[in-house]
Amino acid sequence: MVTGSKELIRDMNTQLVLRTIMEEGPISRASVSQKLGLTKATVSAIVQVLLDKELVLEVGSDDTKRGRKPILLELNKSCAYSITIDLSTDYITLFSANLMGENCVLKQFENHENQTTILPALIRIIEEMRDQLPSSTYGLVGICIGIHGVVHKNQLVFVPYSPYQGLDFTNTLEKHFQIPVLVENEANLSVLGEWAYSFHAKNMLSISVHSGIGVGIVMDNQLITGQDGYAGEFGHTIISIDGRPCPCGNQGCLEQYGSERALLKELSEKKGHKITPEHFMHLYQKGDEDALHTMDLFVKYMAIAISNLLTTFNPEIIVINSSFTMNFPDKVQDIHEHIHNKMAKYCNLVPSRLQDTAILLGGVYLCSRKFLEL
Repeated sequence: MVTGSKELIRDMNTQLVLRTIMEEGPISRASVSQKLGLTKATVSAIVQVLLDKELVLEVGSDDTKRGRKPILLELNKSCAYSITIDLSTDYITLFSANLMGENCVLKQFENHENQTTILPALIRIIEEMRDQLPSSTYGLVGICIGIHGVVHKNQLVFVPYSPYQGLDFTNTLEKHFQIPVLVENEANLSVLGEWAYSFHAKNMLSISVHSGIGVGIVMDNQLITGQDGYAGEFGHTIISIDGRPCPCGNQGCLEQYGSERALLKELSEKKGHKITPEHFMHLYQKGDEDALHTMDLFVKYMAIAISNLLTTFNPEIIVINSSFTMNFPDKVQDIHEHIHNKMAKYCNLVPSRLQDTAILLGGVYLCSRKFLEL
């Protein structure tokens, strides 16, 4: 039984009504009342407040056979916008969208910024994108930055392939823009994007294979980050005793063998020049022997990783997000066939539907919930 002040219960009911309209809309007041077990008078009073705040819109009437047609409600999804950023070692990708991840604009820049220049650069490009947003009631209400490393309480804890260790993105940008700024691990954002906008599974994992290997974990519809933000740092599980050194301090970590960065570095050494993901795709399509071997290694290491994840989490679905599987989706089936333990039959392994936008949409999800206080 929920107890507390009338104000607390009223706020909780407001959150329930807003969430229901957001998830179920277009929906009538009567249907909201029935779904939540609240009186029609309570729902009507809450809806009026939401209408006054322009968070909810009346969008016509339901097509019923009898009686008065009920007015339908839906979230005013373009009353506010957020800007999300994927801050990788090679690129800065910006994405603006409304509260439901729609009406979006994407821009990408090569990342040449060091520790001194990155914050002024972010301020400049965020301002440029903000100034081009459509007119709305609330304007820009949140900024989210996806970091390829460990994040805890909005601060960078461990970013092994980035020069930005120790920088305070949150307070600097909040002071400048006067809106909430969220900083989160990119794999966590990726799984939130897939969960909220694509797969909707109650228990799911998303494997991000880029410069490292991270796993976003949603269990019972909740993001799992661990005590200090290290949950899902699966790239730092050891697969080779006394193997290759890793910036985390261990030797033989998975991402020193199976990440895109590690695999392309090894291929580059064989070829005598730098191999980009785009160049790799060209070589693989041509049937280059070294490129074929690189893909075989990727399949092998992913099968090992997923086998371990299956026995640890037993999720409904595992989403894999990598340029290798993005460009060659048939490799997902190859990975599945290389999982030899008996749990393979429980493995629902699929390629990412959102691909490069998964991180960005995960940031939109977090900003929207922060703004709506859900």
